[in-house]
Amino acid sequence: MTYTHTGLLERNDDEFASLLDLIGSIPAERLDEEFAGSSRDRNVRDVVAHVHAWHILLERWYSDGMTGGSPAIPAEGYAWRQLAQLNEDLRLQWQDTSLAELMPLLRASHESLQAMVALHDDRELDDPEAFAWTRGSALGEYALECGASHYAWARETIAAGMGLDTWS
Repeated sequence: MTYTHTGLLERNDDEFASLLDLIGSIPAERLDEEFAGSSRDRNVRDVVAHVHAWHILLERWYSDGMTGGSPAIPAEGYAWRQLAQLNEDLRLQWQDTSLAELMPLLRASHESLQAMVALHDDRELDDPEAFAWTRGSALGEYALECGASHYAWARETIAAGMGLDTWS
């Protein structure tokens, strides 16, 4: 896959708009409904919090890496093999935050992600060697995974959890 400035900005915005459309289509009285099944994320809030939390992680990696640091990826105290535990800990971290409080935070962190992408040209986004801190992955891959790919996952998770087959 090739990561381009314009392509990432458009794909992230399109997928984000689709996620917001899905959430906006859910009747208010259902927004706090618990999902069917036994997935980690139990409601719309958990899914929104998950996406926002990963935006924050990417912001930390980027900030640390671009100032010469070596960011803790995926997070301080976690290795990729502990991803399930990290995601559960992130879910628990946001349990006292309502969906109404999270939505503006999600919008802001999406805009921050897009601002980061906008700072870089196609080569910087696509070249796995452009930044040492990305450890052999392209910056664009990080932006796509924490952006459009996560938004698509969020839509699928919400739709499946609420039995909305029209959004899968």
